Amino acid sequence: MQAPGSEWLPYIQDAAWLPHAYDWRSDTLVFANLPKAAQRKAVFLDSRFVADAPLSAPAPVEELSIGAIREVSGQVHFLFHTAFCCSTLLARALDIPGVSMGLKEPGVLSSFAEYWSGSRRTPGAFLALGAALDLLSRPLEPGETQIVKPSNVVNHIVPQMLHARPDAKAIILYSSLDTFLRAIARRGMEGRAFARQVFQQFAPVIPIEDGFTEADMMLLTDMQIAAQAWLMQTAFLDSVARRFGRSIVRTLSSERFLADTVGTLNAVSGFFNLSLDKQRAAEIAAGPVFSEHAKELGRPFDAAAFEAQHKQAGAMYADEIASAKNWARNLAMRYDTPLSLGETLFQ
Repeated sequence: MQAPGSEWLPYIQDAAWLPHAYDWRSDTLVFANLPKAAQRKAVFLDSRFVADAPLSAPAPVEELSIGAIREVSGQVHFLFHTAFCCSTLLARALDIPGVSMGLKEPGVLSSFAEYWSGSRRTPGAFLALGAALDLLSRPLEPGETQIVKPSNVVNHIVPQMLHARPDAKAIILYSSLDTFLRAIARRGMEGRAFARQVFQQFAPVIPIEDGFTEADMMLLTDMQIAAQAWLMQTAFLDSVARRFGRSIVRTLSSERFLADTVGTLNAVSGFFNLSLDKQRAAEIAAGPVFSEHAKELGRPFDAAAFEAQHKQAGAMYADEIASAKNWARNLAMRYDTPLSLGETLFQ
């Protein structure tokens, strides 16, 4: 007769079985079978990009051996971000065989973010989050450190993640308000819809106490909504950085990252205690990762063309962006909200 829960041991012991989704109603985890090559190839580790992966039956968290999970768990660190700040590029650059592996937007963490966005609470969710993070931390090769880059929709549960893994460190990568608004603008209707989705996601959980009524919100432009979504994230992540301190959380702007890729990789290596030497960091910075589009594999990435596109968006929507930035600055001053997270990674 099998011991209770023993049928789930293969999913625990084989790191190719990645936790894929959490259902708080039944307190279960579903695993997806994704070997290392598949994990590296996937743009993101969610249902949009790994829909064909074999799935397990729902595994009750209470039947998963916490001792067995901890026995196979490894070191994990986090790369949090505000969107449109090259976080996928940095995660790919940190996918270094024998050193570290970048896990890009595991869908299971979005499941927990959805749970903590609601008002209903269940007793097992935090334990399940800890189990999922321990499972994500399992190395697929000996000696590798897992670097988890969640979706930015997970930002409001950053404290829960850091409390669940107190041994982990985190880098918060962010774009400036101007960069964020230009990125929204140049994506047209898709970008504007994304901004409203982000706002809707965070308004109930990490709001800025702005005093706006529902009727007031209806009068805001797309760019004002986008600016407020950016302010919500930066205000909350700034409080996270201050609460946990520089020994646990460091900040990095996308501008500094792109301007000094070698220095960034060395600084990340030092902070995360990775076995990455300076020569290898220089080779990565000069290699194919930085010449290929981070989200469209196989498509060349031209930094000059990207910058030209960025400037074009700023010119085409100059008045709308300028108005939204001015509105956001006034809002930030009124409610003591930061307009930058600073640069603490290099300190």
